[in-house]
Amino acid sequence: MRKLFFIVLLMLVLPALLFSTLENGAGYVLIAVGDTTVEMAFLMAVVLNLLAFAALYFLIAALRSLLSTRRGVLGWAKNQRKQRGLNRTTQGLIAFVEGRWDYARKSLDKAADNASTPLVNYLFAARASSAMGDAKAVDAYLKQAELSTEGADVAIGLTQAELQIHNGQYEQALATLLRAKKIANHHPVVLSLLAKVYRQLNDWDSLLKLLPNMRKFHALPAPELSDFERDVCCAKLVRAADEKQRESLMACWKQLPGDMRKDLAVIECYANCLLSIDAHDEAERVLRYHLQRQYQSRLIKLYGLTAAQASDKQLAFANKLLKLHGEDPGLLLALARIEISHGKTTEAKQHLQQSVELGGVEGVFAELGAIAASEGDYRKSSEYYSKALEAQAASASLAAALPLAVESDTANAGADQQDANALFASADSIPSISVR
Repeated sequence: MRKLFFIVLLMLVLPALLFSTLENGAGYVLIAVGDTTVEMAFLMAVVLNLLAFAALYFLIAALRSLLSTRRGVLGWAKNQRKQRGLNRTTQGLIAFVEGRWDYARKSLDKAADNASTPLVNYLFAARASSAMGDAKAVDAYLKQAELSTEGADVAIGLTQAELQIHNGQYEQALATLLRAKKIANHHPVVLSLLAKVYRQLNDWDSLLKLLPNMRKFHALPAPELSDFERDVCCAKLVRAADEKQRESLMACWKQLPGDMRKDLAVIECYANCLLSIDAHDEAERVLRYHLQRQYQSRLIKLYGLTAAQASDKQLAFANKLLKLHGEDPGLLLALARIEISHGKTTEAKQHLQQSVELGGVEGVFAELGAIAASEGDYRKSSEYYSKALEAQAASASLAAALPLAVESDTANAGADQQDANALFASADSIPSISVR
Protein backbone atom coordinates (compact mmCIF):
# COMPACT_ATOMS: atom_id res chain seq x y z
CA MET A 1 0.00 0.00 0.00
CA ARG A 2 2.86 2.41 0.79
CA LYS A 3 4.34 1.83 -2.63
CA LEU A 4 1.02 2.54 -4.32
CA PHE A 5 0.61 5.67 -2.21
CA PHE A 6 3.99 7.07 -3.24
CA ILE A 7 3.28 6.33 -6.91
CA VAL A 8 -0.05 8.21 -6.79
CA LEU A 9 1.56 11.07 -4.88
CA LEU A 10 4.33 11.29 -7.45
CA MET A 11 1.79 11.37 -10.29
CA LEU A 12 0.02 14.30 -8.61
CA VAL A 13 3.14 16.24 -7.71
CA LEU A 14 4.91 16.00 -11.08
CA PRO A 15 2.06 17.56 -13.15
CA ALA A 16 1.73 20.30 -10.51
CA LEU A 17 5.42 21.12 -10.73
CA LEU A 18 5.26 21.01 -14.53
CA PHE A 19 2.36 23.43 -14.80
CA SER A 20 3.89 25.65 -12.14
CA THR A 21 7.05 25.88 -14.20
CA LEU A 22 5.08 26.69 -17.33
CA GLU A 23 3.12 29.46 -15.60
CA ASN A 24 6.35 31.11 -14.50
CA GLY A 25 7.37 31.30 -18.17
CA ALA A 26 10.38 29.07 -17.81
CA GLY A 27 9.76 26.59 -20.49
CA TYR A 28 10.20 26.40 -24.26
CA VAL A 29 12.03 24.01 -26.60
CA LEU A 30 14.19 25.16 -29.51
CA ILE A 31 15.17 22.69 -32.19
CA ALA A 32 17.75 23.78 -34.80
CA VAL A 33 18.60 21.67 -37.84
CA GLY A 34 20.93 23.51 -40.21
CA ASP A 35 19.32 26.84 -41.06
CA THR A 36 15.93 25.68 -39.84
CA THR A 37 14.78 26.28 -36.28
CA VAL A 38 11.66 25.12 -34.54
CA GLU A 39 10.51 26.68 -31.30
CA MET A 40 7.65 25.37 -29.21
CA ALA A 41 6.36 25.45 -25.72
CA PHE A 42 7.86 22.93 -23.36
CA LEU A 43 4.44 21.37 -22.69
CA MET A 44 3.87 20.90 -26.39
CA ALA A 45 7.26 19.20 -26.75
CA VAL A 46 6.41 16.82 -23.94
CA VAL A 47 3.08 15.92 -25.49
CA LEU A 48 4.68 15.33 -28.90
CA ASN A 49 7.34 13.09 -27.35
CA LEU A 50 4.74 11.09 -25.54
CA LEU A 51 2.74 10.68 -28.72
CA ALA A 52 5.86 9.62 -30.67
CA PHE A 53 6.76 7.10 -27.95
CA ALA A 54 3.22 5.70 -27.98
CA ALA A 55 3.26 5.41 -31.79
CA LEU A 56 6.62 3.63 -31.71
CA TYR A 57 5.40 1.28 -29.00
CA PHE A 58 2.27 0.30 -30.92
CA LEU A 59 4.26 -0.13 -34.15
CA ILE A 60 6.65 -2.57 -32.47
CA ALA A 61 3.74 -4.44 -30.90
CA ALA A 62 2.03 -4.73 -34.29
CA LEU A 63 5.20 -6.05 -35.92
CA ARG A 64 5.69 -8.62 -33.13
CA SER A 65 2.12 -9.76 -33.46
CA LEU A 66 2.50 -10.10 -37.23
CA LEU A 67 5.69 -12.14 -36.92
CA SER A 68 4.18 -14.31 -34.24
CA THR A 69 1.16 -14.97 -36.43
CA ARG A 70 3.42 -15.88 -39.36
CA ARG A 71 5.39 -18.31 -37.22
CA GLY A 72 2.16 -19.82 -35.99
CA VAL A 73 0.89 -20.28 -39.54
CA LEU A 74 4.18 -21.81 -40.66
CA GLY A 75 4.24 -24.09 -37.62
CA TRP A 76 0.67 -25.16 -38.25
CA ALA A 77 1.46 -25.90 -41.90
CA LYS A 78 4.56 -27.87 -40.90
CA ASN A 79 2.59 -29.92 -38.38
CA GLN A 80 -0.03 -30.62 -41.02
CA ARG A 81 2.62 -31.88 -43.43
CA LYS A 82 4.10 -34.09 -40.73
CA GLN A 83 0.69 -35.49 -39.90
CA ARG A 84 -0.01 -36.24 -43.56
CA GLY A 85 3.41 -37.87 -43.81
CA LEU A 86 2.67 -40.01 -40.76
CA ASN A 87 -0.70 -41.04 -42.17
CA ARG A 88 0.82 -41.97 -45.54
CA THR A 89 3.63 -43.89 -43.84
CA THR A 90 1.10 -45.85 -41.81
CA GLN A 91 -0.95 -46.61 -44.92
CA GLY A 92 2.20 -47.67 -46.75
CA LEU A 93 3.27 -50.04 -43.97
CA ILE A 94 -0.19 -51.56 -43.82
CA ALA A 95 -0.13 -52.08 -47.58
CA PHE A 96 3.34 -53.63 -47.27
CA VAL A 97 2.15 -56.16 -44.71
CA GLU A 98 -0.86 -56.95 -46.91
CA GLY A 99 1.40 -57.51 -49.92
CA ARG A 100 0.15 -54.55 -51.98
CA TRP A 101 3.67 -53.68 -53.07
CA ASP A 102 2.98 -50.93 -55.62
CA TYR A 103 0.70 -48.93 -53.33
CA ALA A 104 3.08 -49.46 -50.41
CA ARG A 105 6.04 -48.15 -52.37
CA LYS A 106 4.19 -45.07 -53.63
CA SER A 107 2.84 -44.20 -50.18
CA LEU A 108 6.18 -44.65 -48.44
CA ASP A 109 8.01 -42.69 -51.13
CA LYS A 110 5.61 -39.72 -51.01
CA ALA A 111 5.69 -39.62 -47.22
CA ALA A 112 9.48 -39.84 -46.89
CA ASP A 113 10.16 -36.08 -47.20
CA ASN A 114 7.71 -35.21 -44.42
CA ALA A 115 8.32 -38.28 -42.24
CA SER A 116 10.15 -38.00 -38.94
CA THR A 117 11.96 -41.25 -39.78
CA PRO A 118 12.62 -41.23 -43.54
CA LEU A 119 15.04 -44.14 -43.13
CA VAL A 120 12.14 -46.49 -42.38
CA ASN A 121 10.22 -45.23 -45.40
CA TYR A 122 13.12 -45.78 -47.78
CA LEU A 123 14.03 -49.22 -46.40
CA PHE A 124 10.49 -50.52 -46.72
CA ALA A 125 10.12 -48.87 -50.12
CA ALA A 126 13.24 -50.82 -51.14
CA ARG A 127 11.65 -54.04 -49.88
CA ALA A 128 8.44 -53.29 -51.76
CA SER A 129 10.47 -52.60 -54.91
CA SER A 130 12.22 -55.91 -54.40
CA ALA A 131 8.87 -57.64 -54.26
CA MET A 132 7.92 -55.99 -57.54
CA GLY A 133 11.15 -57.12 -59.20
CA ASP A 134 12.49 -53.59 -59.65
CA ALA A 135 16.19 -53.99 -58.87
CA LYS A 136 17.09 -50.42 -59.93
CA ALA A 137 14.51 -48.99 -57.54
CA VAL A 138 15.93 -51.16 -54.74
CA ASP A 139 19.38 -49.67 -55.25
CA ALA A 140 17.94 -46.14 -55.52
CA TYR A 141 15.94 -46.41 -52.30
CA LEU A 142 18.86 -47.89 -50.40
CA LYS A 143 20.99 -44.97 -51.60
CA GLN A 144 18.33 -42.48 -50.47
CA ALA A 145 18.16 -44.23 -47.12
CA GLU A 146 21.91 -43.81 -46.75
CA LEU A 147 21.68 -40.08 -47.54
CA SER A 148 18.64 -39.48 -45.32
CA THR A 149 20.10 -40.64 -42.01
CA GLU A 150 23.64 -40.63 -40.70
CA GLY A 151 24.84 -43.65 -38.73
CA ALA A 152 22.37 -46.06 -40.34
CA ASP A 153 24.92 -47.99 -42.39
CA VAL A 154 24.38 -51.21 -40.45
CA ALA A 155 20.59 -51.15 -40.81
CA ILE A 156 20.89 -50.42 -44.53
CA GLY A 157 23.51 -53.13 -44.98
CA LEU A 158 21.39 -55.68 -43.15
CA THR A 159 18.39 -54.86 -45.31
CA GLN A 160 20.43 -55.23 -48.49
CA ALA A 161 21.99 -58.49 -47.25
CA GLU A 162 18.61 -59.96 -46.35
CA LEU A 163 17.29 -59.25 -49.83
CA GLN A 164 20.40 -60.75 -51.40
CA ILE A 165 20.19 -63.87 -49.24
CA HIS A 166 16.51 -64.24 -50.04
CA ASN A 167 17.35 -64.21 -53.74
CA GLY A 168 20.26 -66.65 -53.45
CA GLN A 169 22.93 -64.03 -54.12
CA TYR A 170 25.21 -65.34 -51.40
CA GLU A 171 28.52 -63.96 -52.70
CA GLN A 172 27.05 -60.45 -52.87
CA ALA A 173 25.46 -60.89 -49.45
CA LEU A 174 28.81 -61.97 -48.03
CA ALA A 175 30.47 -58.79 -49.31
CA THR A 176 27.65 -56.66 -47.89
CA LEU A 177 27.79 -58.34 -44.48
CA LEU A 178 31.58 -58.11 -44.25
CA ARG A 179 31.28 -54.34 -44.77
CA ALA A 180 28.63 -54.19 -42.04
CA LYS A 181 30.83 -56.30 -39.77
CA LYS A 182 33.62 -53.73 -40.03
CA ILE A 183 31.22 -51.13 -38.63
CA ALA A 184 29.51 -53.35 -36.05
CA ASN A 185 31.84 -56.24 -35.40
CA HIS A 186 29.71 -57.74 -32.62
CA HIS A 187 26.22 -57.10 -33.97
CA PRO A 188 24.25 -60.36 -33.37
CA VAL A 189 22.12 -60.04 -36.52
CA VAL A 190 25.20 -59.44 -38.66
CA LEU A 191 26.81 -62.54 -37.14
CA SER A 192 23.74 -64.72 -37.63
CA LEU A 193 23.34 -63.66 -41.28
CA LEU A 194 27.04 -64.22 -41.88
CA ALA A 195 26.66 -67.72 -40.48
CA LYS A 196 23.78 -68.38 -42.86
CA VAL A 197 25.80 -67.18 -45.85
CA TYR A 198 28.87 -69.21 -44.87
CA ARG A 199 26.67 -72.27 -44.53
CA GLN A 200 25.16 -71.79 -47.97
CA LEU A 201 28.65 -71.34 -49.43
CA ASN A 202 29.91 -74.45 -47.58
CA ASP A 203 32.65 -72.32 -46.02
CA TRP A 204 32.87 -74.45 -42.89
CA ASP A 205 36.26 -73.10 -41.78
CA SER A 206 35.05 -69.48 -41.69
CA LEU A 207 31.85 -70.58 -40.03
CA LEU A 208 33.72 -72.45 -37.32
CA LYS A 209 35.81 -69.33 -36.62
CA LEU A 210 32.64 -67.26 -36.39
CA LEU A 211 30.93 -69.50 -33.84
CA PRO A 212 32.77 -68.24 -30.70
CA ASN A 213 31.61 -64.66 -31.37
CA MET A 214 28.11 -65.90 -32.11
CA ARG A 215 28.05 -67.58 -28.73
CA LYS A 216 29.62 -64.62 -26.93
CA PHE A 217 27.21 -62.06 -28.34
CA HIS A 218 24.12 -64.31 -28.35
CA ALA A 219 23.55 -64.33 -32.09
CA LEU A 220 21.39 -67.45 -31.65
CA PRO A 221 19.78 -69.17 -28.64
CA ALA A 222 22.25 -71.46 -26.87
CA PRO A 223 20.55 -74.79 -27.80
CA GLU A 224 20.19 -73.75 -31.43
CA LEU A 225 23.80 -72.59 -31.51
CA SER A 226 24.99 -75.95 -30.16
CA ASP A 227 23.05 -77.78 -32.88
CA PHE A 228 24.50 -75.38 -35.42
CA GLU A 229 28.06 -76.01 -34.24
CA ARG A 230 27.45 -79.76 -34.29
CA ASP A 231 26.24 -79.59 -37.89
CA VAL A 232 29.27 -77.54 -38.90
CA CYS A 233 31.69 -80.01 -37.34
CA CYS A 234 29.99 -82.95 -39.04
CA ALA A 235 30.02 -81.13 -42.37
CA LYS A 236 33.77 -80.54 -42.03
CA LEU A 237 34.33 -84.23 -41.27
CA VAL A 238 32.24 -85.36 -44.24
CA ARG A 239 34.13 -82.99 -46.55
CA ALA A 240 37.43 -84.34 -45.27
CA ALA A 241 36.19 -87.93 -45.75
CA ASP A 242 35.37 -87.14 -49.37
CA GLU A 243 39.11 -86.75 -49.98
CA LYS A 244 39.53 -90.46 -49.10
CA GLN A 245 42.64 -89.60 -47.11
CA ARG A 246 42.85 -91.02 -43.59
CA GLU A 247 45.41 -88.40 -42.52
CA SER A 248 43.22 -85.50 -43.73
CA LEU A 249 40.21 -86.82 -41.85
CA MET A 250 42.19 -87.34 -38.65
CA ALA A 251 43.71 -83.85 -38.94
CA CYS A 252 40.24 -82.39 -39.39
CA TRP A 253 39.07 -84.19 -36.27
CA LYS A 254 41.94 -82.75 -34.21
CA GLN A 255 41.11 -79.24 -35.39
CA LEU A 256 37.56 -79.40 -34.03
CA PRO A 257 36.78 -77.65 -30.73
CA GLY A 258 37.47 -79.83 -27.70
CA ASP A 259 33.87 -79.90 -26.49
CA MET A 260 32.70 -81.04 -29.92
CA ARG A 261 35.13 -83.97 -29.89
CA LYS A 262 33.23 -85.17 -26.83
CA ASP A 263 29.80 -84.74 -28.40
CA LEU A 264 28.02 -88.02 -29.14
CA ALA A 265 26.66 -86.96 -32.54
CA VAL A 266 30.05 -85.66 -33.69
CA ILE A 267 31.83 -88.81 -32.47
CA GLU A 268 29.28 -90.93 -34.33
CA CYS A 269 29.79 -88.84 -37.46
CA TYR A 270 33.58 -89.20 -37.21
CA ALA A 271 33.33 -92.97 -36.78
CA ASN A 272 31.03 -93.24 -39.81
CA CYS A 273 33.48 -91.17 -41.85
CA LEU A 274 36.35 -93.42 -40.79
CA LEU A 275 34.39 -96.51 -41.78
CA SER A 276 33.49 -94.93 -45.12
CA ILE A 277 37.19 -94.72 -46.04
CA ASP A 278 37.95 -98.16 -44.55
CA ALA A 279 39.96 -96.74 -41.64
CA HIS A 280 38.64 -99.51 -39.39
CA ASP A 281 41.54 -99.56 -36.95
CA GLU A 282 41.19 -95.86 -36.19
CA ALA A 283 37.39 -96.20 -35.95
CA GLU A 284 37.76 -99.08 -33.48
CA ARG A 285 40.22 -97.08 -31.39
CA VAL A 286 38.02 -93.98 -31.24
CA LEU A 287 34.85 -95.94 -30.44
CA ARG A 288 36.56 -98.03 -27.79
CA TYR A 289 38.05 -94.90 -26.19
CA HIS A 290 34.63 -93.27 -25.77
CA LEU A 291 32.79 -96.48 -24.85
CA GLN A 292 35.25 -97.01 -22.01
CA ARG A 293 34.35 -93.61 -20.61
CA GLN A 294 30.62 -93.66 -21.23
CA TYR A 295 28.62 -96.46 -22.76
CA GLN A 296 26.36 -95.38 -25.63
CA SER A 297 24.06 -97.66 -27.64
CA ARG A 298 24.57 -95.55 -30.75
CA LEU A 299 28.31 -96.07 -30.61
CA ILE A 300 28.19 -99.81 -29.87
CA LYS A 301 26.26 -100.35 -33.11
CA LEU A 302 29.15 -98.79 -35.05
CA TYR A 303 31.66 -100.74 -33.00
CA GLY A 304 30.17 -103.97 -34.29
CA LEU A 305 30.71 -102.81 -37.88
CA THR A 306 34.43 -102.16 -37.49
CA ALA A 307 36.82 -104.78 -38.79
CA ALA A 308 40.00 -103.93 -36.90
CA GLN A 309 43.17 -105.91 -37.44
CA ALA A 310 43.45 -106.45 -33.69
CA SER A 311 40.15 -108.37 -33.77
CA ASP A 312 40.97 -110.42 -30.68
CA LYS A 313 41.31 -107.26 -28.65
CA GLN A 314 38.03 -105.99 -30.13
CA LEU A 315 36.24 -109.23 -29.24
CA ALA A 316 37.61 -109.17 -25.70
CA PHE A 317 36.41 -105.60 -25.20
CA ALA A 318 32.92 -106.45 -26.53
CA ASN A 319 32.68 -109.39 -24.10
CA LYS A 320 33.75 -107.09 -21.30
CA LEU A 321 30.94 -104.69 -22.16
CA LEU A 322 28.48 -107.60 -22.25
CA LYS A 323 29.07 -108.25 -18.55
CA LEU A 324 28.06 -104.68 -17.76
CA HIS A 325 25.33 -104.07 -20.37
CA GLY A 326 24.02 -107.53 -21.23
CA GLU A 327 20.43 -106.25 -21.58
CA ASP A 328 21.22 -104.06 -24.59
CA PRO A 329 20.08 -105.79 -27.84
CA GLY A 330 22.39 -103.51 -29.82
CA LEU A 331 25.42 -104.74 -27.89
CA LEU A 332 24.40 -108.35 -28.51
CA LEU A 333 24.15 -107.62 -32.26
CA ALA A 334 27.57 -105.90 -32.27
CA LEU A 335 29.15 -108.81 -30.39
CA ALA A 336 27.57 -111.32 -32.77
CA ARG A 337 28.99 -109.50 -35.78
CA ILE A 338 32.46 -109.51 -34.24
CA GLU A 339 32.09 -113.23 -33.46
CA ILE A 340 31.01 -113.91 -37.05
CA SER A 341 34.22 -112.26 -38.28
CA HIS A 342 36.09 -114.73 -36.01
CA GLY A 343 34.12 -117.71 -37.36
CA LYS A 344 32.27 -118.21 -34.07
CA THR A 345 28.84 -118.66 -35.65
CA THR A 346 27.41 -120.71 -32.79
CA GLU A 347 28.11 -118.00 -30.20
CA ALA A 348 26.96 -115.37 -32.67
CA LYS A 349 23.69 -117.17 -33.30
CA GLN A 350 23.08 -117.44 -29.57
CA HIS A 351 23.69 -113.74 -29.01
CA LEU A 352 21.45 -112.84 -31.95
CA GLN A 353 18.63 -114.90 -30.51
CA GLN A 354 19.09 -113.14 -27.18
CA SER A 355 18.91 -109.79 -28.98
CA VAL A 356 15.59 -110.82 -30.58
CA GLU A 357 14.24 -111.84 -27.18
CA LEU A 358 15.17 -108.41 -25.78
CA GLY A 359 13.30 -106.64 -28.55
CA GLY A 360 15.94 -106.74 -31.25
CA VAL A 361 17.38 -103.98 -33.39
CA GLU A 362 17.62 -103.45 -37.13
CA GLY A 363 20.04 -105.93 -38.67
CA VAL A 364 19.45 -108.85 -36.28
CA PHE A 365 17.23 -110.86 -38.64
CA ALA A 366 19.55 -110.21 -41.58
CA GLU A 367 22.47 -111.67 -39.63
CA LEU A 368 20.38 -114.68 -38.55
CA GLY A 369 19.32 -115.22 -42.17
CA ALA A 370 22.94 -115.13 -43.32
CA ILE A 371 23.94 -117.70 -40.68
CA ALA A 372 21.01 -119.99 -41.60
CA ALA A 373 21.96 -119.72 -45.28
CA SER A 374 25.58 -120.61 -44.50
CA GLU A 375 24.31 -123.69 -42.61
CA GLY A 376 22.14 -124.76 -45.57
CA ASP A 377 18.83 -124.08 -43.82
CA TYR A 378 17.34 -122.03 -46.65
CA ARG A 379 13.77 -122.23 -45.36
CA LYS A 380 14.82 -120.70 -42.07
CA SER A 381 17.02 -118.24 -43.89
CA SER A 382 14.05 -117.14 -46.01
CA GLU A 383 11.95 -116.60 -42.89
CA TYR A 384 14.64 -114.47 -41.30
CA TYR A 385 15.13 -112.41 -44.43
CA SER A 386 11.37 -111.84 -44.67
CA LYS A 387 11.35 -110.56 -41.09
CA ALA A 388 14.35 -108.36 -41.88
CA LEU A 389 12.46 -106.85 -44.82
CA GLU A 390 9.38 -106.28 -42.66
CA ALA A 391 11.49 -104.56 -39.99
CA GLN A 392 13.19 -102.46 -42.64
CA ALA A 393 9.85 -101.47 -44.18
CA ALA A 394 8.49 -100.49 -40.76
CA SER A 395 11.60 -98.43 -40.08
CA ALA A 396 11.32 -96.77 -43.49
CA SER A 397 7.65 -95.92 -42.87
CA LEU A 398 8.53 -94.27 -39.59
CA ALA A 399 11.38 -92.34 -41.17
CA ALA A 400 9.09 -91.20 -43.98
CA ALA A 401 6.45 -90.00 -41.53
CA LEU A 402 8.85 -87.80 -39.61
CA PRO A 403 9.76 -85.46 -42.49
CA LEU A 404 6.05 -84.92 -43.14
CA ALA A 405 5.69 -83.50 -39.67
CA VAL A 406 8.80 -81.45 -40.13
CA GLU A 407 7.56 -80.11 -43.47
CA SER A 408 4.25 -79.23 -41.90
CA ASP A 409 5.98 -77.26 -39.20
CA THR A 410 8.22 -75.67 -41.78
CA ALA A 411 5.23 -74.58 -43.85
CA ASN A 412 3.75 -72.89 -40.81
CA ALA A 413 6.99 -71.18 -39.85
CA GLY A 414 8.85 -71.00 -43.15
CA ALA A 415 9.32 -67.23 -43.04
CA ASP A 416 10.99 -67.38 -39.63
CA GLN A 417 13.40 -70.08 -40.80
CA GLN A 418 14.14 -68.22 -44.06
CA ASP A 419 15.65 -65.14 -42.32
CA ALA A 420 16.38 -65.87 -38.66
CA ASN A 421 17.02 -62.64 -36.33
CA ALA A 422 16.26 -60.50 -39.44
CA LEU A 423 15.86 -56.84 -38.97
CA PHE A 424 12.38 -56.83 -40.54
CA ALA A 425 10.53 -60.14 -40.28
CA SER A 426 8.09 -59.24 -43.03
CA ALA A 427 10.86 -59.35 -45.62
CA ASP A 428 10.54 -63.14 -45.81
CA SER A 429 7.51 -62.88 -48.04
CA ILE A 430 9.44 -61.06 -50.77
CA PRO A 431 9.65 -62.90 -54.09
CA SER A 432 12.96 -63.55 -55.84
CA ILE A 433 14.60 -60.68 -57.69
CA SER A 434 18.08 -59.58 -58.61
CA VAL A 435 19.74 -57.30 -56.08
CA ARG A 436 23.21 -55.89 -56.57
